[in-house]
Amino acid sequence: MTSDSNYDNISDSSNDSLLFSRLVHRHFRTNSLNKKFGGSGGYTTVEEPISPASHGQVYTDWTGAAVPPATLIDGWHKHLRRNLLGNPHSHHRPSAKAMEDIKRTRAAILDYFRAPHDEYEVIFTSGATSAIRLLEHYKFMGGEILLTADNHNSVNGLRETAKQSGAVVRYAPINGDLAIDADMLDRMLSFPRSNNQRLFAFPAKSNYAGTMHSLDWVRRAKSKGWDVLLDAAAFCANDRLDLGRVKPDFVPLSFYKMFGYPTGLGCLIIRKDAYSRMHKKWFAGGSILIVSVMMDFYAPEVLGYARFEDGTVNFGQIPAIIPGLQFLNSLGETKSHAVGLATVLYDRLAELRAGRGSILIHSARGNDTVTFSVKAGDKIINAWDFEKAANERGVFVRSGCFCNPGVNEKVFGYEIETYARLYNDAIMPDAITIEKLGEFSGGAPIGAIRASFGYANTIVDVECFTAVTRDILNQL
Repeated sequence: MTSDSNYDNISDSSNDSLLFSRLVHRHFRTNSLNKKFGGSGGYTTVEEPISPASHGQVYTDWTGAAVPPATLIDGWHKHLRRNLLGNPHSHHRPSAKAMEDIKRTRAAILDYFRAPHDEYEVIFTSGATSAIRLLEHYKFMGGEILLTADNHNSVNGLRETAKQSGAVVRYAPINGDLAIDADMLDRMLSFPRSNNQRLFAFPAKSNYAGTMHSLDWVRRAKSKGWDVLLDAAAFCANDRLDLGRVKPDFVPLSFYKMFGYPTGLGCLIIRKDAYSRMHKKWFAGGSILIVSVMMDFYAPEVLGYARFEDGTVNFGQIPAIIPGLQFLNSLGETKSHAVGLATVLYDRLAELRAGRGSILIHSARGNDTVTFSVKAGDKIINAWDFEKAANERGVFVRSGCFCNPGVNEKVFGYEIETYARLYNDAIMPDAITIEKLGEFSGGAPIGAIRASFGYANTIVDVECFTAVTRDILNQL
């Protein structure tokens, strides 16, 4: 990580920086309404932002969370005011109403993803991470887990469960363009290190750089005897997975990444035949049928999804998923919209020069995401300094490694010796910090900047983002 006083002060140029952003936003909005532009996918006309809260501000953290439409929030709040719902573990009328709503939501999710109801089920969780953690119950015993270097930490963490079960852990590398090394992955799938149960886990889309990975890896892995976890959390922000054609065993996702509201809700879409490769390691209220205190005996829920939904599910919010899915259906195809905007931003940033500042782009052109670093002369500045400066100007981006260390290590050329020095220099694990990693990295940056787009963004956002970035570069 490179940082000095020139970079630390870039966000303090003016007390009116937020006003600057709003004036820029107003200027471009006034001059760009109904303007069409040609991007990858052509795109549409510019319209008012879907969420009133976003007026005068530029939200480009779509991979982090979608912006919910005001109608979705208001409509569900009206529903809650008009309906009495009860704990679905009871049997009275409000509970029966809640249970029926949850049942309808499970069916709506399967329908949205075109998942055959006789093949797949929905297990509700608090989000994609909790859905992935259900794989802690996977029967790794002496088996193997194969991960791609491009994976979210929620997936990377499964390696610890696998190791504790005596399983082999391996990583398939990515290339310099951040795509999966296809030849190496094919070899690793073809020549496993275990004849026991094997799990292959990869993302449909990189949450770091927006890289789209071939969904055909699902078919190829399964044909070689692997179970497949397909992380669809980032993918579903602007794409729809068709489970009638692609047949992974486990699909974790978060609904706030799709339509913004409700938050704190996700699910694991699981193939019914995959339950036989799972063994629940504990029981809890809601997921147990019979348990005895006098005798060491219990019987789990017979229904597969109920066996893995510990406690009481979020019955007050789960049915709000249905209007969210209906909202997405009403929009139709939105990916070309997001890709078009990101492509315009990519081109603007690639040629942007101001003062000592310039942009180094890490992601590929033609995705819905632009991941980049800011340079002052020959040095890459601390990504957090840019996020802070942009935030004060009303432009919202994400900085860091985005919980994806594999891609971050590839982008910035980290070497294993860096970590060896860090962990072997008499540093206790609980004393390791990001700052300490920077000291041992030889000046390599710790993270990048990510701008990602979705259905609520407009060309105005791109113009404002470019103008604010130019203003920041001028002050390096």
